[in-house]
Amino acid sequence: MINWRKLLQEGETETHFIVEGQIPVERLQDSSYSIDKIIRIGKDLSRDEASSLLGFHFHRGYLAIARKPMNPPLSEVTKGTLVVLPEIADPGNLGTIIRNTAALGGEGILLGKGASPFNAKAIRASAGNLFNLPVRRASDFISDLAEIKKTHHILGASLSGISVPINDYQPIPDQIALLLGPEDFGLNKTIESYCDQLIHIPMSRGTDSLNVASASAIFLQKLQQNLP
Repeated sequence: MINWRKLLQEGETETHFIVEGQIPVERLQDSSYSIDKIIRIGKDLSRDEASSLLGFHFHRGYLAIARKPMNPPLSEVTKGTLVVLPEIADPGNLGTIIRNTAALGGEGILLGKGASPFNAKAIRASAGNLFNLPVRRASDFISDLAEIKKTHHILGASLSGISVPINDYQPIPDQIALLLGPEDFGLNKTIESYCDQLIHIPMSRGTDSLNVASASAIFLQKLQQNLP
């Protein structure tokens, strides 16, 4: 039997993670994930006890403790539009990108280094949509990217001089992989070399970039509109 109070104190571990809030918990229950404990605040645990265990003021009505699934094989994330993130540091950005991907036609996510999708902040930001999408962590990112190139047309978000505005992007019949770089320095030259085309969002008033999560929504919406 698991020590669920200890797991609440630890947060994400190698085997378990915490889900907060009614909607994410309901989406977890509707998924294939293995759940070890559903905790109802006010019945199984008081709000003050939950806040003490979690280490912050907890104001939601539900908590759950679930087991991490096996890392999906690459074949599970290479159907349809794919979002590829070589390195993303902020779990809130990652969770928002997962939510945007689910909402705007994406079929899977490939991760390199950076934040965990099972971080509590990432799950909150994803509104539980993590449980509806295959999310793979690549052990060898470049190897996975080379495989994706065989099945997808890779679009890289970049401010390079050869990048074209997303409004000028010409739709193609191939499956699309949208490659978004790290928040602070974007795609490096090695990763850009795997891209079939570089695209960017036109800016005004001297703004040179958007938050990567905001940019993901714009790119995905444009790609969905431009599907041939």
